[in-house]
Amino acid sequence: MGTDLPAGLHDALCSLLPLLVQEIFAQEAVTRDKGSDGLDLVTSIDLAMQARLEQELAALLPGSAVAGEEGFAAITGDGPCWLVDPLDGTVNFVAGLPAYGVAVVLLAAGEPVLAAVYDVPQKDLYSAVAGHGAFLNGAPLQPRAHKARLAVVSSGLLKDLAARAPGALGELLGAFKLRNFGSQALHLCYAAAGRVSLVASREAKGWDDMAGALIAREAGLAYGSYRPAVPERPGPAIDADQHSLCAAPGLFDSFAPLFARAAAAPGAPD
Repeated sequence: MGTDLPAGLHDALCSLLPLLVQEIFAQEAVTRDKGSDGLDLVTSIDLAMQARLEQELAALLPGSAVAGEEGFAAITGDGPCWLVDPLDGTVNFVAGLPAYGVAVVLLAAGEPVLAAVYDVPQKDLYSAVAGHGAFLNGAPLQPRAHKARLAVVSSGLLKDLAARAPGALGELLGAFKLRNFGSQALHLCYAAAGRVSLVASREAKGWDDMAGALIAREAGLAYGSYRPAVPERPGPAIDADQHSLCAAPGLFDSFAPLFARAAAAPGAPD
């Protein structure tokens, strides 16, 4: 399929997300633990949103598959597949913090070709089509210029830096003020909009990263893994830690080696 998307698919996706949010988020949320440590949560909103997206996205593009974070099953084949994070920032949502969103990306032969991220509290819709640019609420995305030097770094990566490369952590703290808003999809969109200078995460999964990554790339940013390249090692699976970095190209090249110092040696457990 490449980037030869059906006419109107981008606009249809961008119209769909706010309508589904209005429908699903009006429901009462029931929350339960996701995992054994009590730090990760899932709500009935996550599950209801994913179910509706599975239905609606398959109808938007007949013949496509849909895979979501909740109950993720590995994507097989090269056919078009939607990858969904139905509520990125669930813990924020439960706590009443206004930073969470819905992220959707269409993959063709495993590559992102269309993406949308809806910032639910702010009612902002970020989107991108591969090779055709990034958009904010339907208008070409134009990053703001400002003097603030802000970097978003995940808690997992901060732990890695503290344990394996405390000197690199000191360098990072000397270069940026650190922020973490609790929604990786929104972090990448904030970078695309120029609100933050750099986004780095060890533990983000593909459903957290891939929609925002396409938007950031189409806005002119570099996105990739900060781990040292190993020729025989394939890229990370969608449900694996992505070890991702997103920044302007020059900044990416400068800081990828710093974060690489926190990565485990190839073949070693993280």
